[in-house]
Amino acid sequence: MTARRRLSGPQRRAQILDVTRRIVVEQGYHAVSIERVAEECGVTRTVIYQQFESLPGLLVALIDREIEHAFEGFREAADRPVPPGEDPFTGALAGILEAVDAAPSTWRMFMLPAEGGPPELHQRLARARAVTRSRLQRIIGHPTDPELGVRVLHAVADELVRLRITDPDNHPADRLLAQARRIAAATLGANAARP
Repeated sequence: MTARRRLSGPQRRAQILDVTRRIVVEQGYHAVSIERVAEECGVTRTVIYQQFESLPGLLVALIDREIEHAFEGFREAADRPVPPGEDPFTGALAGILEAVDAAPSTWRMFMLPAEGGPPELHQRLARARAVTRSRLQRIIGHPTDPELGVRVLHAVADELVRLRITDPDNHPADRLLAQARRIAAATLGANAARP
């Protein structure tokens, strides 16, 4: 029998959150219980309670960690320079697809939220949509109808990201970005391409 390596508090917390994320992504929030997470982590329920106090506390900690991770990828994508000849929407979307590919489970939690999530999930998602639209407004500039343009491109980005998450083999990034370019050109007109 091999001895288990003792984890530090932060390492144990990360392990518990990783196990919880896997359960949520594979089976939904309803499948998460303190008992199941403790068993899969090889710890007692007391360890889970010490770290998170309750099942809702565990789920909120998971949501907050994962949304921060997704926002980090989103911010990097939105803030990077637009390649010459590329439209700003497609340039940002390329970075977001890279972030999705780097952490698909994180993005799946928010783009395809499982049923039974706590109210905090839906609050965070509403805030994320508002931040995304605000960033899109800055990225795309001032088309003829900025409010409608932002909403259309937000819906397009959401759908393209979902396709990448759910069926990456049939929806490679190059295919999705080619479609994004066409839609950006139609939606933004003269604002689409920036040299």
